Amino acid sequence: MSKRKVGVIGVGSMGKNHVRAYAALNQMCELIGVYDINDERKNEIANSYGVKAFDSNQELMKEVDAVNIATPTTTHYEIADRALEEGLHILVEKPITDSLEEAKNLLRKANEKDLRVQVGHIERFNPAIQALPGVLQDKEVLALDVHRLGPYDPRIDDTDVIQDLMIHDMDIVSSLVPGEIKDLSAFGRNVASNSHIDYAVANIRIDGGVIATLTASRATNKKVRQMAITTKNTYIELDYLQRKIKVTRRGGIRSDKSGYQRENELEETYGSEEEPLKSQLAHFLRSIENGTRPLINGSDGMEALKLTKKIQNLVYNKSENCERLNETKDSYSLSG
Repeated sequence: MSKRKVGVIGVGSMGKNHVRAYAALNQMCELIGVYDINDERKNEIANSYGVKAFDSNQELMKEVDAVNIATPTTTHYEIADRALEEGLHILVEKPITDSLEEAKNLLRKANEKDLRVQVGHIERFNPAIQALPGVLQDKEVLALDVHRLGPYDPRIDDTDVIQDLMIHDMDIVSSLVPGEIKDLSAFGRNVASNSHIDYAVANIRIDGGVIATLTASRATNKKVRQMAITTKNTYIELDYLQRKIKVTRRGGIRSDKSGYQRENELEETYGSEEEPLKSQLAHFLRSIENGTRPLINGSDGMEALKLTKKIQNLVYNKSENCERLNETKDSYSLSG
């Protein structure tokens, strides 16, 4: 495998980990350098890994084959569009862009130039998630219940919990249970943010009758990353953080001194020496080398963004309608 020259644009809390992972994948790529609008941060990261700190995106793009974009969402389109114009493959953090029109433009340009676009939905590289299709084989899924909860992070102040966290699970559910969405409802509320939703719940009915409930929170003091799947004959529990899957099969119930316990319960741990981030970046590099479709390509990223926008529209419009209803009730009570 020939080494690809890679540059990282944006070396904040996420981007600096991308730099670390590319440096560790030196048998597959050559990390050329980094760019960030924060000069101090850019120089510190570049010095730590012995690479060049570029003065602009344009300068970096002239010296690489691929770029890794880990900047705020509002900047994704401009940077990715320029990179494609330069004939570069791109890995862009989720969400792919800030709007569906921008995503469509990027996909069109990438297809015209035969360039790889991978979107950073890193949970797809979690060993437990990668093992899940095998666990679900020959099983009829009835429902999925997903919880992605955690405390408020003041560093993430440019988006809501739907686009920040829930989008991961939209992508995973769509990959596990493909099909047209027949019904969708969603609710949310502000907690720590003034203008962004911090707690949201979405209920989705997929073609064929599968029901998915997604809960995302950045107002919960405990970090939780869990999925429960009900099938006709099994109940499957997945812990993202522990990388564990527990399968409870339908069977008899036996009694012992500790009470009643269900038989046929199996727990498996899907560990991996390679962290999901390294797996994701190695996959990106291999897709460039082999000319193959990335696991999460631009189209997948756009579909996740499309559902994000639908849920946001429901949540924010509902909040506005509730406010108007409350105003009407207050007005009525005063005039009465």
